[in-house]
Amino acid sequence: MKPVGIYTPSSLDEAIEILSEHGKDAAVYAGGTDLLVRLKNRIDSSPKYLVDIKKIRDDLRYVKKTQDGSLKIGALSTISEVANSDLVKQSLPLLSRALESISSPELRNQSTIGGDLLQEVWCPYYRNNYPCYRNGGNTCHGEVGDNSIYHSIMGAKLSYAAYPGDAAVALVALDASVGVASPNSETIKTMKVEELLPGVVKVDEKVQSNVLHNNEILTEVTVPAIKAGSKIYYEKVRQRQVWDFALASIAAVLQMQNGAVSDARIVLGGIATMPYRETIVENLLKEKGALTEDLIQEAAAKALPNAKPLKYNAYKLDMAKNLIVAALESML
Repeated sequence: MKPVGIYTPSSLDEAIEILSEHGKDAAVYAGGTDLLVRLKNRIDSSPKYLVDIKKIRDDLRYVKKTQDGSLKIGALSTISEVANSDLVKQSLPLLSRALESISSPELRNQSTIGGDLLQEVWCPYYRNNYPCYRNGGNTCHGEVGDNSIYHSIMGAKLSYAAYPGDAAVALVALDASVGVASPNSETIKTMKVEELLPGVVKVDEKVQSNVLHNNEILTEVTVPAIKAGSKIYYEKVRQRQVWDFALASIAAVLQMQNGAVSDARIVLGGIATMPYRETIVENLLKEKGALTEDLIQEAAAKALPNAKPLKYNAYKLDMAKNLIVAALESML
């Protein structure tokens, strides 16, 4: 395993101070199910120092309901805790279903909701320490090599690796936001999950999937209450029933009023460098109103017109369109 130094701060301010001191050589350590794998694989871009925030875990580990019906989820809550929470099961069954699809029970017991949102990609070239953009190199091996499973069909800049998280697909469909603690700030800044995960970005000289600076810490997830009359759907397609990441997945929320679609959020996972909102389908559903079999087939035909499959992953396009059909047919 790659040798590391470990800090154990007792507060968020102390953790941020340590992260600021070491820059890109340090990383937050919570569940560790992704981070420890990178260290064991001796990936060049993995950190030299771990900032273990378990001592402040109680301040960041909770699921609670607010007066307006929203749910607040501490970033250090484990996947199992959130998925099995009665509040989540009753108020946000879509999120519970997505979280239950993550990896294995053992890893869900260890992994945190914040860690799932911020995990690194699982491109085999990156994970095997090829000199790609994410490892400080100047090429994306997935663009020209084996891109059959872990890569985008929607184009990309720098890295074609698909965003791997499952929680974010549901959270974007639910219009969730996150809280972030930053240096020299007395307040927690907020942003939508969509803003947190815009695709491939370069932050502090590092190519990554999220916009957080190295000395910022994700603290909380806020999910607004689902409006009455909404219909939901979640499905994840993968090679094996445990451990595997999505070949393609979908989270859908349709708000219905007098039998017509008044609002829609359709989010696809496994096919792009971010949780991908299919706004063309969303707008079509809102424009046509009444959900019919003809409209469903039209939506699938018009979906993902800008797709740019790589050499070995064009099957994901058909898979994503079929998921859209399955989601909408379940709501008829």
